Amino acid sequence: MPPESRSSRAVVLRWRSYGESDKIATLLTEEFGKLTGIAKGAKNSRRRFANSLEPLARVRVNFRQSGTGLAFLESCELLVPTTPLSEPSRFAYGSYVAELADQLTLEDEPVARLYHLLESALHEIECGPATTAFLRGFELQLLTCAGFEPQLDHCIRCRTPWVEGDSVFLCVAHGTLVCSRCCRKDDTTVAVALAVLPQLGELKTLSLSACRERSLGALAREAGQLTSHLLALHLARPLRSVRLIEQMARAS
Repeated sequence: MPPESRSSRAVVLRWRSYGESDKIATLLTEEFGKLTGIAKGAKNSRRRFANSLEPLARVRVNFRQSGTGLAFLESCELLVPTTPLSEPSRFAYGSYVAELADQLTLEDEPVARLYHLLESALHEIECGPATTAFLRGFELQLLTCAGFEPQLDHCIRCRTPWVEGDSVFLCVAHGTLVCSRCCRKDDTTVAVALAVLPQLGELKTLSLSACRERSLGALAREAGQLTSHLLALHLARPLRSVRLIEQMARAS
């Protein structure tokens, strides 16, 4: 008996060529988690895969699981085209949030909340600038959805909440925050500005549209360094989109 056909909303994360006419695509689906499948004849298809396997496209994918590890993609219906994200800056930041979601998810582990976070992030990038606070909010919420929620309001070892005047350190190997009393000699640590933690704590809970309207002011650099350390623990390879964003920054 052939595997049953399934259907789900999805965001296309990436694809690569396979043979002369096929594509292997990876998508983040709403109902089934991350999915990699082969789309037979996709390069020439004007009906089953018309304009629907481009990275960042939001689609409805119809597929069947197989015993080979790759799903068989039967068709994709384009729901939201990539045109609004074609402007270079929007494409770069859209690629960034999609790459992060890709690396922080495993195949076949459904996390609907993570799917909706990525979909919301792409929508916000279409609507306005990817501000520093928006990016930090997305990063923190993505870590939370993926099961790596950072604890920002207390020392992870003694559980004592931060108070004014505390010295805070990030244990780089574990991505945890500790106070000066709990620092160990064998810890590799980075000092963290206490003032940035309440702001990041708020960004972890706000909608992405609300995050975009916030300003981190003089603490923006500190915030970016902290989330970069937290993300680095879970990235298997460098993000190509970061190089693209850096190139754009140098050119501006």
